[in-house]
Amino acid sequence: MNYDYRQKLKAEGQHHSNACWAASLSWWTAAMSLHYKRTTYAQTELLADFQDQVSLGGGVKPGDLRKVAESAKIRMELKFIPQADLTKYTFDTPCIVVFDYPQAGGTHMNVVFDRQGNTVMCMEPFFPISVPAGEKRKGTYIRRPLNFFMTNSNSGAQIGVGYLPLKDSMNGTTASY
Repeated sequence: MNYDYRQKLKAEGQHHSNACWAASLSWWTAAMSLHYKRTTYAQTELLADFQDQVSLGGGVKPGDLRKVAESAKIRMELKFIPQADLTKYTFDTPCIVVFDYPQAGGTHMNVVFDRQGNTVMCMEPFFPISVPAGEKRKGTYIRRPLNFFMTNSNSGAQIGVGYLPLKDSMNGTTASY
């Protein structure tokens, strides 16, 4: 689609250290509402609505993340794929990427779009990395190489990719729910 989402949407910082999932999904729903018959889902609402799927530290395990992504209000298709398969995606519309990111404390999430060669634009919710007491992360946009998400040396390692279901992307409607 080659649409510059940075012009319409501010980056979204995660509300606490393990809420990258909520910040990313909130930004993704806002991006989808720009072109498709979708509603936005605020990060605070996500944290409240899915508190049963949130682990003790505030993160969401992969099985529970699937429940969140496929919920009626989000309606995202989520796959876990071999890391090398990430290069097959065009990222014409924003997609969620779930990956191992030690700087953020383990599993992390970005929204990626605007693929140019082997790079993608990312909405990074874990910015700034260190936050003074009483301040919040603001999130940022950053261009990253696709191999940034393929940091795990385990050849069987997988990453998650969440995207708009094909039926939504074909006609821009929510006709068959």
